[in-house]
Amino acid sequence: MSKPVKIAIASAVIAIALIGFVTYAILSSRITYNKDNATGNTTGNLNNGGLFCEYDGKIYFANAADGNTLYVMSSDCTNARKLVDDSVAYLNVCGKYIYYVRNNYSPDAIAMVFKGQLYGLYRCNLDGSHIVTITQEKSGMISLCGNYIFYHHYDDQTALTLQKIKIDRKDNTYISDTEYNVANVYEQRIYFANEDERNRIYYLDTKDDSLHFFYDANAYLVDYEGTYMYYIDLSKNYALMRLNTQTMVLEQIFAPNDAKVINYNVYGTKVFAQVEGDGNTTGLYRLNVDGTQIEYIAQGNITNVHCTSKYTFFMYYADQQTLYRVPTTTTFSKVEIITVK
Repeated sequence: MSKPVKIAIASAVIAIALIGFVTYAILSSRITYNKDNATGNTTGNLNNGGLFCEYDGKIYFANAADGNTLYVMSSDCTNARKLVDDSVAYLNVCGKYIYYVRNNYSPDAIAMVFKGQLYGLYRCNLDGSHIVTITQEKSGMISLCGNYIFYHHYDDQTALTLQKIKIDRKDNTYISDTEYNVANVYEQRIYFANEDERNRIYYLDTKDDSLHFFYDANAYLVDYEGTYMYYIDLSKNYALMRLNTQTMVLEQIFAPNDAKVINYNVYGTKVFAQVEGDGNTTGLYRLNVDGTQIEYIAQGNITNVHCTSKYTFFMYYADQQTLYRVPTTTTFSKVEIITVK
């Protein structure tokens, strides 16, 4: 083979390799967009920190036994494996991506604040690859709605404000000086108790970011689920209420004696309610969404209650390293400790 032929072949191989590399780079950087009504997690999970998120038969979660780093496991809690070394919160999963707030703060890592590694908003593939910085600005709660992430933005001048940014990192938009709770995304609207309006229930229309009045109540932690809207009524000693949004009939579904419902999580036909009171009333309860069949699940100060299709996970406030689980909807017999390996 002559020297010119060898050079030509080598040049062709290099050209093909280069074309392949460029094509791969373009395809791997191309964003897959969501439907306009897409959401990233359940309302109840986000109101509990978004440490668990079930999507397509898998549970993505912050592993408390490993510094709240990002893991994935099957819905039956098997086949757990680590995805990302970041400590994560407010998980949203949809389509091809995981969205999360990076929370890598530790007493030994204060320098991370100055490197943009504290409370930044990030996106990665479902297998943990291709981590992309959406914004390095300090962020609190986030919630996916369509192709935008609504998030609490913090800076030293304005403190917390509400903003949104597109999943492709474009169109970072200021919405309000008030950091409205963005956990409850339902049919392209975000429902919340408006602290600026005596906790009455409002919604943010995500099509144009306009605010609208919805229902007159002294509410806390709103969750619109299908026909019903749930909320804690501050004027009724923190009772858990359910409003039929078609008939506008209001029901009180859970009001424990001498105690308050301080948090809750609705999943399917069940509600898990976190109760704070005197004596033996403090703890975690499970009940039907109509208020029947109340079960006392665990006694004590509970936190981080997250629901998935098979299991509901929680921790004790005094020990946020140990993870417990109970069935979400099936018969309850005992609380189990779960160790993720």
